[in-house]
Amino acid sequence: MISYQWCSELDSGDRDEVLALVAAAAEYDEEAGFSRIHPGDVTSTSRDGVRVSHLPIKARKDLSARDDAPLVIVAYLHLQVDGEGLGTVQFVVHPDYRSRGVATMLVEEIGLGTTADGGWERTGAVALRCWAYSTHPASERLARRFGIPAVGRLWTLFRHLSGPFAIPLDPVAAPEGITVGDARPLGDPAVSRAIDEVLDAAALVPAQRARLTDEIRLGSGSVLVATDSRGAEVGFVWFDPALSAHLELDAASVRALVLTKTARGAGLGTALLTAALEALRDAGAQIALIRIDPDDAGAVRMCRLTAFEQEDEHTCYQVGEWAEAPSF
Repeated sequence: MISYQWCSELDSGDRDEVLALVAAAAEYDEEAGFSRIHPGDVTSTSRDGVRVSHLPIKARKDLSARDDAPLVIVAYLHLQVDGEGLGTVQFVVHPDYRSRGVATMLVEEIGLGTTADGGWERTGAVALRCWAYSTHPASERLARRFGIPAVGRLWTLFRHLSGPFAIPLDPVAAPEGITVGDARPLGDPAVSRAIDEVLDAAALVPAQRARLTDEIRLGSGSVLVATDSRGAEVGFVWFDPALSAHLELDAASVRALVLTKTARGAGLGTALLTAALEALRDAGAQIALIRIDPDDAGAVRMCRLTAFEQEDEHTCYQVGEWAEAPSF
């Protein structure tokens, strides 16, 4: 009922159809806050020791049983495998074909075996991870049916910035000796250097740093950088003031907040977060969104104290052995 073929690069026809699918899914999922496959992933190829594989999944239009019905792409799977054989999966089904068993059929046909020669489907992946964004019964049922364990969680939090439910946003001073600069574009070379310096001293696990670096490479928005009295970068917050609809309100996101290991615990995170929220409010956002690791007690406490509320939970599923904690 479905057909598929792995490729290292999509041909022009499939590429255009997958790009249209990804765009339709992003628009459909915008309100739910689901993760979006970036168009750059659709056109990406292997690089710097990372092997990229694409899997467009096709079926007869409307899942027709007629042999003369045209084949259309109903889902798309993007796989990145690092030098150790650890595979990160992104998967999306076209909105018109959801809740019709496409994901289940795919898993039934290709399986989840990662121990054979060449790894999963001979892609080189000896372990797999995939995030299911937003609590969704379909992903939970699929995971239960095939015995796929959950290994990580992520929360989406929101805060009202304007309107009757908004709590006043009082400015928070940076710790003594720390200066928070003006907002600068994400692609600014000076900002890129500052981000690298903070990440070098932030003690992130490699997978988390790689994921964040990739998101920054593909992302947009502005960055506030904090420096100490010696001029060394000690933290940054990345936020994107682009507005989207969420809970029937205009929403914008705080995308990342990272401090060096030595800068934590003194209130700098709260100062940076508050400054980013002020910028989002001034850009017209009625609510701010942020994603955090619920096991990070410091991040949870900071967000609670700045009036964020939990809205949704996301889950990372894993097949095979993977030593590092999930990145997000």
